Amino acid sequence: MAWIETADGIAVPPPALGSGTVTISSAVDGARNGNGDFIGQIIGDDKFKIECSFQLLYPEEMMNLLKIFDRRRGGKFINTFRVFDPRVNDFVYMDMYVGDRSGTPYLVNPQTMRPSFWRDVKANLIQV
Repeated sequence: MAWIETADGIAVPPPALGSGTVTISSAVDGARNGNGDFIGQIIGDDKFKIECSFQLLYPEEMMNLLKIFDRRRGGKFINTFRVFDPRVNDFVYMDMYVGDRSGTPYLVNPQTMRPSFWRDVKANLIQV
């Protein structure tokens, strides 16, 4: 069992220590009136976001992480993930999409021009 995995059992590498920040956002349709008082209301349900950072991923780990979301390689933009939800203090399944993915190639082999590994990899999972 992984800390984050798809419903199909594809594990996301463990986030770096100090990463895996959970944000719960409430969408609000609101503003302030002439007296400066808040007026508005909640729109829809709260949304869950996990900000993941990975200090180092080997090429196959990076490829497998990116494949989860790459439609041209059999992935999907929206996936069902099993994640830990602090609101219920347990693992739950939720549909999530991925935000920008980034990483820095490191120790590029001069013969093959391929990185030995990727540093500072980041990806955000956001509830649909």
